[in-house]
This record gives sequence, C-alpha cells and structure tokens, in this order.
Amino acid sequence: MTRKLTTIVLILMAFTGKVWSQASITGQAYAEVIPALTAFENSQLHFGKFSPEVGGGQIVLTPEGIRTAQGSVILSGGNSEPGKFIITGEENASYTIQLPATSAQLQHHGSNKTMIVNNWESNPPAGTGTGVLTGGTQTVSIGATLIIGSLEDNPVGVYTGTYSLTFAYN
Repeated sequence: MTRKLTTIVLILMAFTGKVWSQASITGQAYAEVIPALTAFENSQLHFGKFSPEVGGGQIVLTPEGIRTAQGSVILSGGNSEPGKFIITGEENASYTIQLPATSAQLQHHGSNKTMIVNNWESNPPAGTGTGVLTGGTQTVSIGATLIIGSLEDNPVGVYTGTYSLTFAYN
C-alpha cells in the first residue's frame, strides 16, 4: 500500500506544473537583403499601321504579338509589337504583375483627337506569383485592345500616350 501511495504521489507531482529545473539559451536571428526589383521598357506597345475606314473598330494585339482587326479597320504593313519589359531582381523569386486598372488615351499629334487602349493582358499572366525571375530576370509582354473611331474621329497621323504597370515581389 505504501508503494502504491508513493507512486500516486509521484504521478500527481509530475502533473502539478512546477518546474524543478530550468535552462537558458541564446538564440540567433537572421536577415538577408535581396536586390531591389527593377523594370525597364525594352520595346513600346505598338499597334502598327492601319486605316479606320468609315466605321472604325478595334485592333487586338496579344502579348504574343498576334494582331487582329475588327469592324471596318484595315491593317497595313509596318511593325506591330507588344510592349516588353525586362524585370530583374532576386534569382528565382516570384513577383506580381498588376496591369492598368483603367483605360489609357493615345492623343493625335496636332489635334485633340484620341483613341482608347483597354483590355490589358500580359505574358506571364497578371496576378500574384505569376512571374518567376529565373536566373534573376524575366521578360514580360503586354498586349491590349485599341479602340478606333472613324477617319473623321481619328484623322491620319501619329497617336501616343502612356500607361502604368506595377511589379512587386510576393
């Protein structure tokens, strides 16, 4: 009986939560600064040469460089090219691509006439973690849709404008 009582007392003492000994240790902290994420425009988004004809329409330019016309727009020779951006930073890091939230305007040189650019697309696709800096760099291609009025609305000439993209580490 004494032995059972001693065992019960020892078990109860083990669950009382009292600390019978303690240990101290010094931990280490670690931090590493990585290169800043940078981006520069390698080539401009260029919808190429075309004629709006009577009714206008639109030109769709994919991030892969495929250009198609809709409406009465007639595509002509000349270069068309998606916008291309070189992204650099920490090797194998993933990053986010944020496309413009609104349309951009291209303004005619010599008048106040404009065209609208919208329906932005990218390759790799926009979103969180869709880009990976393999070897510390990646090219991002941008496509969009150009909305064109009639020849009266959009006279012959050059139209230019800007748009904003955001690239960020995840």
